[in-house]
Amino acid sequence: MKVKESNVHYLMLFSGFASFFLFAIGGWALAEQFAWFAQYWQHKPTRFFSIFASMISMMILAAYSHSYFWGRKKLIRTYKEISRKKLGTCKDNELVRVQGEVLLLGEPLIAPLSNNKCAAYETKALKKKDVTTLSSSESHVGSNTIWQTIKLVKESRDFLIQCEESFALIRVDGGKLKICLDITHDQGLYKKDRGGFLTEEENTTRQRTLEQMGLPYKSYVGAYSRDIKFEEGVLEQGKQVAVRGTGKWISTNNLEELFFLNKHGVKKVFEIVNSEGNQLHLSNLLDVLEK
Repeated sequence: MKVKESNVHYLMLFSGFASFFLFAIGGWALAEQFAWFAQYWQHKPTRFFSIFASMISMMILAAYSHSYFWGRKKLIRTYKEISRKKLGTCKDNELVRVQGEVLLLGEPLIAPLSNNKCAAYETKALKKKDVTTLSSSESHVGSNTIWQTIKLVKESRDFLIQCEESFALIRVDGGKLKICLDITHDQGLYKKDRGGFLTEEENTTRQRTLEQMGLPYKSYVGAYSRDIKFEEGVLEQGKQVAVRGTGKWISTNNLEELFFLNKHGVKKVFEIVNSEGNQLHLSNLLDVLEK
């Protein structure tokens, strides 16, 4: 389930308040039970240091646990639990982890922001949103701005990878794809003229990107346009990608899309697909790639 950035912000704000009171109450309870802790707790700077240190430790532990069980660290473990194999040594119906260079197959996809040809892309559009926050310098509630996702679009298409003299055909349907973020386009990259207004090139890029994402663009182009942020990851030709899944060797003479390989003397490719027993994983994150 996807959670909006504003909801995450308020959840963290509420958790911060709740943690503060939880550790404060816990400290007073310990002070009543143990004399040595009461002497320590009576010193105000030490008391507040203990509370904030406990809060920070809990947040670090929560972030690490989320990454380990559901996030990036789990993804890394999923790949690392299987040794990387040379593509040419893979056997039919074997669970393998291979790595190779992306080769586009058939009509490529066009990434909305970069306009690059690719086998897969993931593009996100975000807008500014005001949220309530607690001022660090004054004891009152104020406001701040965060970037909140308007829409996330992603698409992938079957592609080939080449590993030395061998080739694999990656069937992306049902696979879990994690693409490295390549571009972050925000205020620091806005193209403006001498008057401080967006250039024609910037307006054109925004309009094209938003149209391709299926979003209205009028509020984000023109002289008094609203701020918008784009993030995009692209799986392009020639880039390294790691693949984990099961497959089998198939003849290049049986599929029209592989005739061009057959003409160059490649008689078989290893077709990797998603299966019920073994989830297909694909990623170009540096954490899962090997040199």
